[in-house]
Amino acid sequence: MGQAKIDTLYSSEQIQARIKELAAEISKDYQGMEKPVVIGVMKGAIVFLADLIRHIKTPEPLQIEFVRLSSYGAATESSGNVQTPYLELPNISHRHILVVEDIVDSGRTAKFFLEYLQGQFAPKSLRLAAFLDKPSRRVVPVDVDYVGFSIEDLFVVGYGLDYAENYRELPFLGVMKNGVAE
Repeated sequence: MGQAKIDTLYSSEQIQARIKELAAEISKDYQGMEKPVVIGVMKGAIVFLADLIRHIKTPEPLQIEFVRLSSYGAATESSGNVQTPYLELPNISHRHILVVEDIVDSGRTAKFFLEYLQGQFAPKSLRLAAFLDKPSRRVVPVDVDYVGFSIEDLFVVGYGLDYAENYRELPFLGVMKNGVAE
């Protein structure tokens, strides 16, 4: 495959500073809420979720859950079909739910999942946190309550985001040159 050319878009330091700001905002919003549930959308959100929850301070402990959803597969562009390889959740009915995504692009996956949670669990509140938002790529309307960074239509990797399951481990967010490995 060779090594791809990856240019830094946001450094590890910039990312960590932004996460602390987001966590402070979330902590403030969730102060009076009992038994909050945080649902991480795997695999991309794992790094963001781990860093974010370590900085969220709420009176009650956070319940952490995971699902696996995708509209990408191994492609660089959303297929338009949401796949749900792992959508098993405990009974979290009438709870305050925060969904944590790596990126909201077309909006299809986020919209699908938010509607699923609404229908399945009738949450007291339902909010969405995304490490990245790409509003220019939106196909369906989705409101992101907490946005790490809003970016142009770039193909990015690192900090949990991948290209064909590679580069998730990078501590920074990088732009992949031409969207392919060179």
